[in-house]
Amino acid sequence: MKKIFTSIIFTIFILTTSSFSSITKYFGSSKLNLDEVGVVNFMRYLDGIFYAENVVLDRAMRITSPMYYALSEDGKVGYGWFCRSHIGRTECGDESLAYKTVEYCKEYTGKNCFIFAYGDEIVWNNLNVRVTELNFSKNIELLKRLNLYDDKSAKKVNEKNYLNYVHLSNDKCNSNKNLTDYSGLRGASLDCLLPGRLEQTLNDRFGGGSISN
Repeated sequence: MKKIFTSIIFTIFILTTSSFSSITKYFGSSKLNLDEVGVVNFMRYLDGIFYAENVVLDRAMRITSPMYYALSEDGKVGYGWFCRSHIGRTECGDESLAYKTVEYCKEYTGKNCFIFAYGDEIVWNNLNVRVTELNFSKNIELLKRLNLYDDKSAKKVNEKNYLNYVHLSNDKCNSNKNLTDYSGLRGASLDCLLPGRLEQTLNDRFGGGSISN
């Protein structure tokens, strides 16, 4: 019985390792300097607040769990993939979602994109650092320590107003793809929501729930 149990654990470990290895090829590995827009969008991603491109109503989503967060190669535009569950990303299937996130981001921005975060873990440059705080100043300091923040960028956001930006519930922006002017593009401005897509949970798929694609 002990041998059977050990064999099962070993098999699960091999499958998990293999699955993780298959997505690392989409992880970013270059010099990156996020500005305050990048930090706010990352916090929106962690908090599950975004403009769902594949949902007809209530596009400013809540009660979701972050799965993948991609950035354009210049770090100027973010794109997220979320599980429709507050329990965690494991409630959703994960088939090819790293690839899909990168491809949708690429289509959206017209630039190459790479995965910055997997769940709540920054995986850029193989850092593998979990983010446990949703505090603006603490995340700025963390990104500075990781050499991922541009300290010379604009300083419009602070401790007093950052939640107004992170918890943005609607905008007057657009999702026009391949724009050269990012001022009104979702995912590139403080006043615009983070764009992304919502993934069905396994219960959604097999238990009758659905979302519009």
